Amino acid sequence: MKKIYLTIIALIATLAVSAQVGTVQREFVDLGLPSGTLWSTCNVVALKPEEVGTFFAWGETQAKNKYKVDNYRWMYKGAKPSESFYNKYTYPDGQTSSYWYKGKTFIGDGKETLDPEDDAATVNWGRGWCMPTYEQIQELTHPFYTTCECTTLNGVKGYKITSKSNGKSIFLPANRSLSPDEEKPYGFYWSRSLNTENSTQAWYMFFNEGSIGAWYEGIRYEGFSVRPVRTVETVDLGLPSGTLWANYNVGANYPEDYGDFYAWGETEPNKEVYGWNTYKWCNGTYEALTKYNSSLAIGVVDDKTELEPEDDAATVNWGSSWCMPSLDQIRELCNPEYTTNEWVTQHGVNGHLITSKKNGNTIFLPAAGLGFMSGFEGSEGAYWSSSLKYLGETSAYFFEVTPETFRVMEGGRFNGHSVRPVLKGSSVATSINSMTANKKATESRKFISGGNLVIEKDGKQYNVNGTKKK
Repeated sequence: MKKIYLTIIALIATLAVSAQVGTVQREFVDLGLPSGTLWSTCNVVALKPEEVGTFFAWGETQAKNKYKVDNYRWMYKGAKPSESFYNKYTYPDGQTSSYWYKGKTFIGDGKETLDPEDDAATVNWGRGWCMPTYEQIQELTHPFYTTCECTTLNGVKGYKITSKSNGKSIFLPANRSLSPDEEKPYGFYWSRSLNTENSTQAWYMFFNEGSIGAWYEGIRYEGFSVRPVRTVETVDLGLPSGTLWANYNVGANYPEDYGDFYAWGETEPNKEVYGWNTYKWCNGTYEALTKYNSSLAIGVVDDKTELEPEDDAATVNWGSSWCMPSLDQIRELCNPEYTTNEWVTQHGVNGHLITSKKNGNTIFLPAAGLGFMSGFEGSEGAYWSSSLKYLGETSAYFFEVTPETFRVMEGGRFNGHSVRPVLKGSSVATSINSMTANKKATESRKFISGGNLVIEKDGKQYNVNGTKKK
């Protein structure tokens, strides 16, 4: 009888998990993906890209010594094994003999995506992080967007996934082998998506030496790794331009979080002093501009009126899929023909709720204050555009949020304001939702037999518990 051996022993106490990750600066990588998804460089609990971290059952947020159906959080324990059943995350999957059906009537909860409180990434790393959806896994491993190479990092086997658009990469360490003497890498990484065709299973990412991709038949109580993604969502407000707005600010982790402040054209946040004497694009005074200027009287002329990507706080901090909105885009957002705005308090934070007149979708813009002047938090906010003021090169356009106003204004480029990104080329945002599910591996075969996950490799079949099948 062979057993599965973990390549790195990573089952640690929950208290240690919380203490450890709380002191770590979590990094993410822009892979230039159409959705704008930003992938973490490390697994939950891991400190380095090549570390496995810990394991979680699907929908659980704490590590365990053993992963089995008897101790699964979302399993109702009946008097007999035949009377036990999943009591959360059940979908009308047609399995009418299951407990989430009464006769032919579905009586389950219909949940197909993990709630934040059941997401191991969100609970252990905080708001702003989550487990990926199966569409995000498909996008990550899609040959249109990335190359996937089985390799090693600091002696650890795994997969290096490299963007075809910008050359950036992440490394996913292997976390299992089929026997103690086998060094071939196998990787199992949960998504947050239920298999809607079988509520006892969930989608996950699997890899071996020959293939990598999204799979749909992960048994929910098994322990897999978790690689978080940033939970930046785009909101379609039904605007004529098709612009998709992010749901929170640069530097924030959720919609009500204030985030960071930036001078216009600068990408480093939260300076101690905002003034012409500290502004990046002048020589100490507004009369000596060094970039973004059309007037010989006040500095070097380059006739640039829109921020270049390397000077765009959204692009630099979130990646190439994001940018600061243009003047036309903020005017469109503020246009009463397309949206309504209301001063509200959302989860204890004041700000403007912007609602589409076309589809009812909303974004919340917190009154984050002014980076160059204290005392305005909760009563005022300002959000930069990417556009220089016409015939006024010392100023740039922004929109103001106060209890009385929601309007476009212009102000000195040196000021510290908030940044709310938009997705570049909004038409690409639907690409991962339209991708066909890749439910079969290309160079190996995996399937369910007798309720167990089976791997077929080199003409041999193995249960996940390592037992070789005939």
